This record gives sequence, structure tokens and C-alpha cells, in this order.
Amino acid sequence: MKLSELGSGKQAIISSIVGQQLPSATKRKLLSMGVTPQSRVQVIRRAPLGSNIEIKIRGSLLCLRKDLAENIFVEECK
Repeated sequence: MKLSELGSGKQAIISSIVGQQLPSATKRKLLSMGVTPQSRVQVIRRAPLGSNIEIKIRGSLLCLRKDLAENIFVEECK
């Protein structure tokens, strides 16, 4: 499932970051912010119009655009 599809309050493990349309600089930026495979991520909340997603990862809060979150694949924690 994509990170953009994960519900608010739900936790997941990042399985991969895939995006052929993503510039390599954007991928490097995500990796430097701690968005790496096998990291636990939690969706905190979504913007009212759904354009941004606030996540908690490695003790930090990040806000990602929805189009970026669609390139991050996760496995939901049970």
C-alpha cells in the first residue's frame, strides 16, 4: 500500500521508495530526513484538502506532499 493511502493514526513499516519520476535529489532528501526502508512511520494527520500528510518517523514530525507520499510503499502494522 502507498503511504498516501494509510489512515490517520495508523502505523506502518516502509518497504520501499519507488518513483521513476522523482528526481534523485528528492530521493536523497527523503533519505536524509530518515524516510528509509524498514523505518516505522505513523500518519499523524492530513491537511483538510488532502494535499499534505503529517507523519512521525524516527521521533520527528515531517509534512510530505501527497504526490511524494504516493511514491513511498508501506506495510501496515497490525
